[in-house]
Amino acid sequence: MKNYRKRTTCRICDSKDLVEFLDLGETPLANALLSSAELKKPEAVFPLSVSYCKNCSLVQVPHIVNPEILFSDYYFLTSASSPLIEHFKNYAEEILDNFIESAEELVVDIGGNDGTLLNELKNECRVLNIEPAKNIAEISEKKGISTINDFFSKELAKKIIKEYGQAKVVTANNIIAHTDAVKELFHGVKELIGPDGVFIFETHWVQNLIGEGGFDQVYHEHLSYYSLHALKYLLDSVGLSVFDVKTMPVQGESLRVYVSKNREAKPSVKRFLQKEKNLGLNRFETFADFSEKVVENKKKTLALLRSLKKQGKKIVGYGAPAKATTLLNFYGIGKETLDYITDTTSLKQGLYMPGVHIPIYSPDKILESKPDYALLLAWNFAGAILEKEFELRKSGVKFIIPVPVVKIV
Repeated sequence: MKNYRKRTTCRICDSKDLVEFLDLGETPLANALLSSAELKKPEAVFPLSVSYCKNCSLVQVPHIVNPEILFSDYYFLTSASSPLIEHFKNYAEEILDNFIESAEELVVDIGGNDGTLLNELKNECRVLNIEPAKNIAEISEKKGISTINDFFSKELAKKIIKEYGQAKVVTANNIIAHTDAVKELFHGVKELIGPDGVFIFETHWVQNLIGEGGFDQVYHEHLSYYSLHALKYLLDSVGLSVFDVKTMPVQGESLRVYVSKNREAKPSVKRFLQKEKNLGLNRFETFADFSEKVVENKKKTLALLRSLKKQGKKIVGYGAPAKATTLLNFYGIGKETLDYITDTTSLKQGLYMPGVHIPIYSPDKILESKPDYALLLAWNFAGAILEKEFELRKSGVKFIIPVPVVKIV
């Protein structure tokens, strides 16, 4: 595979009836943070656009960057986010209460990052992390979690069964959206869970993208933005079925989907499918309207930032999540607007944002320099961050939330 290729068919139904509704231009990879030495070198950029499948309703990014480039090294650590730690603690309790009956049963986490979820389970059952990023897999291992440094596949599922046996629970959180060969992944899971196991996964809900979320969730790692309609189509095609579904207030708003071979569907499934119809998630016009709102909000945000700079206000960025790369590059916000960005992830500190080359510092920097405004790039954790930074806000620092509609708080 070259550095990237473009799909001309839907990744779950193979239809050619794909219609583009949002073009974000050529952007660098969301997590391709730069060292100071790399600032002088040419930076790779790739086309980034979003299409809708008129056959199965999947919203997807057609340009696929080689996963070896995307995931062999990675800077996102689940354990660097206190809201995510709490989320996975509750998640683990639900798994133990509902699906694990003995310490001999196995839980496999596909793309388990630094093992935050499995760390909550490892004293109650056997656990296994499948993590393709070498640097992150090493952190998981140091926590005492058995970790396979590889991409999940049907072939790997067979090897796991041979060595560990079948899994009672398989989890995959914010991984389904990253996978082009998603049918292959589901076939592998089908093998791994056997007749009695369950597959629980979380993925961005497409309504969050076009509703209370924001377009900045679109980047090259996120190949698909799922509705339950599209997921049902996919699951039916591989011989699995949804037996429960709910939304979770994480990464904006995500779907948590419960899958098995033979469990009876709860009423939640039928209700959710109807809710999506009411929201128009199975109609192209809904996404065309969203695209217009994105362009309008870009104009408003840039007008606000220019006005503040003319007044001599000092503005910084708060948080350097992957979504910030999309927003900053599509809006054209660089060092002339933001003096710097702060982030709690130590791996990111001392590096520079892709494309716009804004430096990233530890949160201590914001306490020292006391800016007038902080552009909240990690907007999906706005509630927790605004509460955490109560003293900073009290001292006069105002926060700008950029999406879905720009506002100052």
